[in-house]
Amino acid sequence: MTTVTEAPAAGVRLELEWREHRGALGWLTTVDHKRLGILFFFTSLAFFAAGGVEALLLRTQLVTANAGVLGPKRFDELMTMHGTTMIFLFVVPMGLGAFGNYLVPLLVGARDLAFPRLNALSYWIFLASGVFVYAGLAIGQAPDQGWFSYVPLAEREYSPSYGVDFYALGLIFAGMSTTATAINLVTTIFKLRAPGMSLNRMPLFCYAQLAAAGSALVLLPPLTLDLVLLELQRKAGFHFFDVAGGGSPLLWQHLFWLFGHPEVYLIVLPAFGITTSIIPTFARRKMIAAPLVALAELLVAFIGFGVWAHHMFTTGLPNTAIAFFAAATLMVVIPSTVQIYAWLFTVNLGRPQFKVPLLFVGAFIVFFVIGGLSGIMFAAVPFDQATTDTYFVVAHFHFVIFGAAVFPILGGIFYWFPKVTGRMYHEGWAQAAFWLTFWGTALTFFPMHIVGLLGMPRRVYTYQPGLGWDAYNLAETIGAFILAGGLLLMTANLVWSRLRGPVAGPNPFGGATLEWATSSPPPPYNFAVIPRVGSEYPLWEPVAGGVAPEGHETLETSVRDAEPEAVVEMPAESAWPPVVALLLAVMFALALTTHFVSAGVFAGLAGLAALAWLWKEPELGASGRSAVAVRGSQPRGWWGAALFVLTEATLFGTIFGSWFFLRYKAREWPPAGEPRPAVWLPLILAGALATTSLLMARRSRGALALAVPIQAGYLGVSLALYVHDLHRDPPQASAYASIRHVLVGAGHFHVLVGIAVSLFLLAKLLDGRMTPYRAAGLRGAALYWHFVNVLALVIVGVQATAR
Repeated sequence: MTTVTEAPAAGVRLELEWREHRGALGWLTTVDHKRLGILFFFTSLAFFAAGGVEALLLRTQLVTANAGVLGPKRFDELMTMHGTTMIFLFVVPMGLGAFGNYLVPLLVGARDLAFPRLNALSYWIFLASGVFVYAGLAIGQAPDQGWFSYVPLAEREYSPSYGVDFYALGLIFAGMSTTATAINLVTTIFKLRAPGMSLNRMPLFCYAQLAAAGSALVLLPPLTLDLVLLELQRKAGFHFFDVAGGGSPLLWQHLFWLFGHPEVYLIVLPAFGITTSIIPTFARRKMIAAPLVALAELLVAFIGFGVWAHHMFTTGLPNTAIAFFAAATLMVVIPSTVQIYAWLFTVNLGRPQFKVPLLFVGAFIVFFVIGGLSGIMFAAVPFDQATTDTYFVVAHFHFVIFGAAVFPILGGIFYWFPKVTGRMYHEGWAQAAFWLTFWGTALTFFPMHIVGLLGMPRRVYTYQPGLGWDAYNLAETIGAFILAGGLLLMTANLVWSRLRGPVAGPNPFGGATLEWATSSPPPPYNFAVIPRVGSEYPLWEPVAGGVAPEGHETLETSVRDAEPEAVVEMPAESAWPPVVALLLAVMFALALTTHFVSAGVFAGLAGLAALAWLWKEPELGASGRSAVAVRGSQPRGWWGAALFVLTEATLFGTIFGSWFFLRYKAREWPPAGEPRPAVWLPLILAGALATTSLLMARRSRGALALAVPIQAGYLGVSLALYVHDLHRDPPQASAYASIRHVLVGAGHFHVLVGIAVSLFLLAKLLDGRMTPYRAAGLRGAALYWHFVNVLALVIVGVQATAR
């Protein structure tokens, strides 16, 4: 086994360069991916504890018929908070924010994530969003309409309190955090891999993170749009989901499940990555069919987007659509099965050591198969229609979410505990905790299949005796408390081990990937010498040389073959990320209470703070030094911009889809008496705006100076037309007017953001010469403007379909 040798003198110098403040100030201003990963971990764990307490209260209420522990309102609130917490505030941020943040740079041989300060911002936004959601519970205004927030239950007529608003605005806020994390992870995996770590040598954990983060960029915009439309309907009288105004409640379900079911795979994909890391280490052999496993992880994310409407088989969808989504439900099983066979064969053909991490992975496979088999059953449309909204669905969902997602997380906690803390856990107590957790999980969720087939509906706070449900609910509640006991024993073991456990050493399990090449815990800079990789399991093969960037720098490499391109300077700790997050939190709080002008002021202040932060970013980007450039390769800044554009393109694709969904549901579009949209003048304006793409493509100071007046002129005239339309055909008139004003207004907002970016870059260029950092900024801005300009033309074309 070969490890990477670090030069002691270089390590001391790098320690000084990368060291951050100690104490509370250091944690507040940190940009170190490891410290932020730890912050994500403990914050997610706190929300997990809150969600667990809520679940125990729900199970206690259902332990017997006509129990009086919780009333119907409190039960609905806790049920909503439990689902929202576990999905949005625990599993996703734990998989991407905690495990992805901490491990991806170590696994790819980088010194940090691609955008360290953006990483810090994503954590503080996540924390603020979680506090925001739970503030509603604290003041007695908790959401009570279910974690899926179906309309009309979520409309103001049926939920007049602020509970739904806490839910909707809080999840929009949390989505910003997940999007930032996803952009960071994808860019890091593409651009900061160690030399020689070509795509076919990349760890399978990174493929899982790539699939999860990539899918997050595409699945979050539909949810964000859904929540924005809901808030506009609740607070401003728009019409998207009410039939009387020309809307449709099914629009909410389509947008929500377009996010909701792919999000299941976003949850389990990090678990797949953890599994593919643990199994080779404890089986003492390389993963069987590793290329197929990597492809399967990507295909799970891809096929998952074709499954969303299998949640809607009882809503009256056409038979053709039902057949398509039923087929997609069956297809998604194929890549999952490939992985299961690869995991089992790897263990069977190796020399397995059944320590606790591998035990948790084995339990995961058992529960994942059970949850997968019950999931396939829903592809049979008659069975789906018979069991919809019963506890059979709850059982399937929890076997997939808790059994298949949480168990690998628990195994990963034990597996990487020595790396993070430098201490070993107590194996005996860990195995006792595992068995309690395993049998508690099985006893809690398996009887739900039976009671669901017996007809017990989900989301009921009580039931009558004599229905045959009593014994099963009693067993489920007992199982829930056994499960809680196992988790508490696990926590006690880890706390004791952190304080008193034996010293672990750099690689106590004999792992083969690069995180085990560093000390435990890793130094702030991760690697003094970034190794040259020749295998997907580099520590089981000889490591030949490496690159040793000086100072606060890391190596940027090409996307496909990881050939060195440049040594890039990394930003140091900063107070700007928590400041920006705080300003955004105040903005959302003011929007909650309908102080929209004040909310706009704080949004502007957050934007100014972000510009001040960017003004102080490292300027050279390559320290004046670069390796041999790879033809056609783009820097990490361009990749960040491209991924952001992908997210925005998905958002507008969803708005366009909503337009056409409402259009074809309506008898008249626009309704009688409402004016048709103007086309020719907006088309001329959009054509003029499109000419700025030619200027932006030149990426020079003069071209940028010419582009800005054209962009500003377009926005000024377009806003005047928009205000005129607001008076002529207000958005409260109908669903047609509502969606049209959202479409056009969103386009104008993106033009405004683009102008702010252009002015910022122009100021930077007037402040000094062109540098690699500024050139990368111009590339990203040009890409964004190409998108906005095409978007302006498409918006005109979509509106023309109303004529």
